[in-house]
Amino acid sequence: MGARLKRLAAVLIISTVVTGCGSGQNAVTRNFKQVTDGVEAQSAEIRLRNIKIVKNELSQGILVGTLVNWSDQSDAITGISINNIPATLSASSFELVKNKPVIFAGESANADAFTPLTQGAGQRVPIVFTFEKASPLTLDALIVENLEWYKDLLRYQPSEVVTP
Repeated sequence: MGARLKRLAAVLIISTVVTGCGSGQNAVTRNFKQVTDGVEAQSAEIRLRNIKIVKNELSQGILVGTLVNWSDQSDAITGISINNIPATLSASSFELVKNKPVIFAGESANADAFTPLTQGAGQRVPIVFTFEKASPLTLDALIVENLEWYKDLLRYQPSEVVTP
């Protein structure tokens, strides 16, 4: 009976270790944030959600995504570069006030950023966001074609555009 109990205990211990339950909060798969074509990231209390690039028929790489500041202290987006090229922006900076999103492209867009792009759909390019207070953030964003959902991509049309 003692040997049988020892084998059962050994099987339970081995099964717990083999299934990876010991990884806990540091499990590699727990840290992935990509739930759509876009990537997600965070700098201080600024959340970046669903960031991607749509390449249009003019070979422009159009930034798509949302930034939200969760902090009581305001901040601002002071620069964006796409594939190491400063983007053309619809404003010289974008104020980030608590829970007031800055949205690039779409029906609710209140900002626009784009740059010439030679890479094609399916490739990835770096996007660097610089902020007034938060640390700069670099993302590896996917390029998608302006087909299907992005075919009639709505963009913010400001009265003035800031060129880099």
